[in-house]
Amino acid sequence: MPEPGFTSTTRWDGVYTLRQICAAFRIETLAPQIESVLDSREHSGVVDVAVLGQFKAGKSSFLNSLIGRELLPVDVLPVTAVITRIAFGPSDKMTVHRVTGEAEELPVDRIAEFVTERQNPGNGKQVSLVELQISSPGAWEGIRFVDTPGLGSIFYHSTQVSMDWLPKVGVAIVAVSVSHPFSEQDLVLLKEVFRHTPEIVILLTKVDLVSDAQWTAVVEFTLSQIIRHTGREARIFPFSVRPSFERLQRNISEYLLREISERHEEKSEEIVAHKTLSLISSCREYLHVAEKAAVATGEARLDLQEALRREQADLGAVRREIWLFAQDLKSRVRTEAGEKFRSHASVLSRHLESILGSRLREFRGNLAETTRSFREWMISALEEELGVISIRGEEYLSAYLNKAQSALHRIARAFQDRMAAKIEQALGMKFSGAHLDTSIRELARPNVKVGYIFDIHIDQLWFLIPMPVFRGLINRRFLGRIPWEVEKNLSRLAGQWADALNDLIDDLVRQTNDYIQGELVTIERLVSGAEDHRPEITRGLDELSKLERCFRDCQ
Repeated sequence: MPEPGFTSTTRWDGVYTLRQICAAFRIETLAPQIESVLDSREHSGVVDVAVLGQFKAGKSSFLNSLIGRELLPVDVLPVTAVITRIAFGPSDKMTVHRVTGEAEELPVDRIAEFVTERQNPGNGKQVSLVELQISSPGAWEGIRFVDTPGLGSIFYHSTQVSMDWLPKVGVAIVAVSVSHPFSEQDLVLLKEVFRHTPEIVILLTKVDLVSDAQWTAVVEFTLSQIIRHTGREARIFPFSVRPSFERLQRNISEYLLREISERHEEKSEEIVAHKTLSLISSCREYLHVAEKAAVATGEARLDLQEALRREQADLGAVRREIWLFAQDLKSRVRTEAGEKFRSHASVLSRHLESILGSRLREFRGNLAETTRSFREWMISALEEELGVISIRGEEYLSAYLNKAQSALHRIARAFQDRMAAKIEQALGMKFSGAHLDTSIRELARPNVKVGYIFDIHIDQLWFLIPMPVFRGLINRRFLGRIPWEVEKNLSRLAGQWADALNDLIDDLVRQTNDYIQGELVTIERLVSGAEDHRPEITRGLDELSKLERCFRDCQ
């Protein structure tokens, strides 16, 4: 039975109580996840139904079909690093939120300007969220649909934004194309999603590409993979946007109406309970370490403290390992950037030479005026062409962010395993600790600008050079400058991209070092003060047990 008087309001009080317990014992690793749960209180009773999945899995097409309007862009290029959230109301409107905190209301038909890589490459417009309100007869009461950038495209920022959104997910619809049945990336996504919501649906898209027997086999294979690798089950809905598949379209629509929309207040509470129970379990694990340390023999406790001190002393070696890895990776980023961008030099030079050849007759006047015309043309043409090439930067280099994140997570996990082994040896208990959740900041894309064109001021000699006699020679000089200017500015652009990526790698290193230091300090503090704080530890565990009972009652 629920605790007396444990209402929806006091459930939120329970989350605040959990935050206070973590703060009292300074378990700071869980703070971001707790804040994410508390942030959802603003829209309590409303369920965010997020559509997640790999690039080109059919997420936007599915949402367009569901809401009955071709509203979301469906492009051969990925959408950019922007979350689109769709609510329903009396009229159509779009609000574009910027990372600066500014918001602008615009017509909904301009959405492609902000959420497609084609019109907003690399999220250069600095959009943090696009909110759509569309007119609806009220069928989707209590639901907001969330369209997320595709995972696994060449644009790393899109994948990162989608993964960063996961703690806010209410219901997760994971789109998997029948042409690329369940991959390793899909399994990684599912395991992460299960941490944040109890309500997961697999949408098997594009089933019109195969026969009924084939997609039935894919459904069975997908379900077996989910059970095998996660120990959980999920509903699977085959789907196609083709006109002859209306029955499949109705199946998923009716499920969302029946299970989510009509029960949105109840479902919202279940989702908050799920997220909070996961956090309660993590918090309890830390307090169990303190509890075990409080009742352990003096020798066992001293042995653990000594092991933690040795680990603290060895942090310098761990940081050195991380630093060496980062330096090597950053050097490879710089080399790769140089090779990739300079590979455009010959084609770009020939292209600009061809254009200039047809423009030279427009450069009139004395030497100073002709040189000024060339310089202005060169800067404009180079900036335009380099802007196009610069878009390829993430394609060329973002894989290094994957490598950095994966390697740093392995180092952090190795540290956590050592900690767990020391705790088990001293206290006889299993300990897994918090996961390292690194986040990638928005990439500072280079602002393409071309430097000074001539390294000598030849135009200052204009009064000595008769242009009718030497114009041909001057024009050949202009043409001859193009390969040098192209090479110089491509190298400059490569350096800017390398700097931008390496700044992000440095930030990942900082997050990893902070996590390792924070975990070690937390465990040391819990162990060293355990014997003197047994009453507080016991009260904290009792409070967690009470909270757990309350939250389990609404699942």
